Amino acid sequence: MSGILQLDSISGSPQVQQRLEPPAQILMGRSRDCDVVVASPQASRQHAQLCWEADEKSWFLTDLGSRSGTTLNGQPIPAGRPCAIRKGDRIGLPDIVLQVRDAHDGSTIMESIRRIHVEGDISNNESIDFSPVELAEDLDGNRLATLLDFSRELHDATDENRLFGAILKGVKKGTSLENAAIVSRMDVDGGIEMHAAMGELASAGPERFSRTLLRSATDGVPGRYLASGGMVAESLERLPVQAAACAPLMTRDSTAACLYVDGTDATIPDEQLRGDMDFMIALAQLASVAMSNLARSDLERRFSEARNKLFEGTVRAMAAAIDAKDPYTRGHSDRVSWLSGELARAIGHDPQGIEVAKVCGQVHDVGKIGVPEAVLSKPGRLDDEEFDLIKQHPDIGYRILKDIPGMGELLGGVRHHHERWDGSGYPVGLKGESIPILGRLVAVVDAFDAMRSARAYREGRNSETVRAEIERCAGTHFDPEMAAAFLKIDLAHYDAMLAQTQESAQPPEGDA
Repeated sequence: MSGILQLDSISGSPQVQQRLEPPAQILMGRSRDCDVVVASPQASRQHAQLCWEADEKSWFLTDLGSRSGTTLNGQPIPAGRPCAIRKGDRIGLPDIVLQVRDAHDGSTIMESIRRIHVEGDISNNESIDFSPVELAEDLDGNRLATLLDFSRELHDATDENRLFGAILKGVKKGTSLENAAIVSRMDVDGGIEMHAAMGELASAGPERFSRTLLRSATDGVPGRYLASGGMVAESLERLPVQAAACAPLMTRDSTAACLYVDGTDATIPDEQLRGDMDFMIALAQLASVAMSNLARSDLERRFSEARNKLFEGTVRAMAAAIDAKDPYTRGHSDRVSWLSGELARAIGHDPQGIEVAKVCGQVHDVGKIGVPEAVLSKPGRLDDEEFDLIKQHPDIGYRILKDIPGMGELLGGVRHHHERWDGSGYPVGLKGESIPILGRLVAVVDAFDAMRSARAYREGRNSETVRAEIERCAGTHFDPEMAAAFLKIDLAHYDAMLAQTQESAQPPEGDA
């Protein structure tokens, strides 16, 4: 996205309209020096901030250790941990909720069918029923059973679009109301966005929606209108609408969206229409719980993605540090990472297992950071004392990584990638299947790349020669099944990686 967003207050005071245009830092809190001043005494002087991260091309929200906390879509965020935000998010501060909108068109939720503007004024003279629905009291046994049966489908929804579809399906199956729409909460100018709809509301204009019902639901209160029940709704009396209702889809601190339904069949008895509207409002209450669960899962996913990116950055920094110490192995970690992923795929690992293998390949030599550079870059064969220093790198790598969160799955591969199938390897001398599977896997690909790439004291060998060596050493140096699977891998991409590394290592023409 372009990064140009806008914060608008949707509840509480004072009214806020703050443009977010990178690069910038927006400070929110009780201090008059803040960009967004929060009037509540519960707010800290510097409560939270929004910062633009150019590398991520995203705005990040951080609670600055405030006394009363900050919420994102109704979910509290941990202090000091930045969280990426997106259009449609609701930021909760003491006594005020701000929504992130597109600065160009005012849109909120990412995907919508269309945006419309509901005309007219909210009238206090309209007769609308705002009484809440108590599930066990106001729904008859059949409706309550239908609602509870359908609740599982609501809670199985994995994203907002699926949840909205399940809500409309529930209205269709549980009521005689033929028209329904999920819309964003109404803004101060009467604008709403339609996100899912069925029946006539899918193509209806703004005149079809009661501004009073929408405003009530936006404020968190469901409302019902029944044409023959003595109620007054000027905006609906001109239309053949027999019944209408609007209920909020709530998260913890605000209305996320609204469920709006109506019916035009004049033959449906009033008693049935009342029951239909009660069912719809109860359905919205259950959907609110599902929406809060989705918000919680989404927040966990955002933090997980941030942790993964931090982890990946740490891994790459480690690999770069190794390459900087040993110029003759430049690119080795990247190539072993790719080969490890391909071998994990070849032996049937799932996507998570493939990713773990790739990361292990990336950091398998991190322990070389603790080996003297003179040994790593020596232009000749190592003597016994120098080789003893090299043999320490698996244990050094293990000690470096063992206390880093997220590295636990990799430790077997890092420490044991120089063990041999016949027990003659190092650092422990493990044998056969007692060697961790990642150690056996990385052993094959590490040896392959070591033989294929050039060293200070020799040229790299060609692929056919090295493949023959892998096959010859299966059952002695290498797990025979790992070796057999490796020999079936298409190495075209690897060859391109190696060629690119070798080309970049060549001095420019004319240099000594």
